[in-house]
Amino acid sequence: MFKKHDQTYHIQRFKEFDEARVFIEDMSKDEESTLAAIDYMITHKEYYFLLKNLLKNIKNNRLNRKMYEYALLSLDKCPKREEEKEIYRQILRTERTAFVEPLIDFLKSCSCELKDFLFSLMDENSPELRRIAVKALQHCPDKTADNRILQLAVKERNQKVLREIAKYIQLFITDKQKLEEVIQKNSELKTIIRNYTQEG
Repeated sequence: MFKKHDQTYHIQRFKEFDEARVFIEDMSKDEESTLAAIDYMITHKEYYFLLKNLLKNIKNNRLNRKMYEYALLSLDKCPKREEEKEIYRQILRTERTAFVEPLIDFLKSCSCELKDFLFSLMDENSPELRRIAVKALQHCPDKTADNRILQLAVKERNQKVLREIAKYIQLFITDKQKLEEVIQKNSELKTIIRNYTQEG
């Protein structure tokens, strides 16, 4: 499970935004200065600027996983403006495991705050993004999430996504009648749920 970073207090190097931004726009510079710049951006709630530049540095191959994880782990809230959610989507679409995996953990920890974003991932053409959405929603289940996942279950055909749906169903769906109606519409899901039941 995603855990916030144990606070490491770096020497305060920056008093002005423009001093810190240099190390955010190019994260391949001095490591300690970059960590301090990340701290500056979070302290001053410059979440969008930080996230935008994480994506830019990923695309430009100027960001290592350690620095990226530090930035995500140090966030003191779950940024959820539309432009911030679009950055999450773009990072997920890179399909670069070193950056996608930490973001999945972040989304799990923010699943209640970012539920509408996770719902939107269920409409993506990419099966992997749909799988990520269902996986993250297991950390904030409620009736709304139940209904959206059952709606997806009716039409989903990808095996990995169906297995994630089956996990959610096994853990959280209590309306047996509604579940039976869904299963009757998707024989593949029915087989996967039966296999889970037999394994359990």
